[in-house]
Amino acid sequence: MKKFFVLFLSIALFAACSSDDDENPDAADPILGTWVLVDASSPLDDEFCLEKESTLTFNADNTGSSTFYLTQANCTATSSTGNWTNRGNSLYTISVPVYGDLQGSVNFSGSNKFTFTFIGGVLTFEK
Repeated sequence: MKKFFVLFLSIALFAACSSDDDENPDAADPILGTWVLVDASSPLDDEFCLEKESTLTFNADNTGSSTFYLTQANCTATSSTGNWTNRGNSLYTISVPVYGDLQGSVNFSGSNKFTFTFIGGVLTFEK
């Protein structure tokens, strides 16, 4: 169950937000780049080793990768890759074989911080 939660979380995090690429194909999505997990709301705060740098990377070709340090894994790295899609209105979706589509919303605070809200919690990332 914990592995499913971690996979769900990793994938859901790729479901971040920005402007819709169809509206302005030349505009870079602000989610692009590598982000570091800096905070997790309860009950997620016990799931992550926040003293380690868990990361999410969003690529311009709608692929991405994540590395999380989990308490259940004795703070060792757990990595995964996937795809993400900007759905507009701060909603992103990622499709994962077996698990289906996962959605979440992102709120940016400037260009170097965002919060990701999804069913199950809120995570905060910084560049």
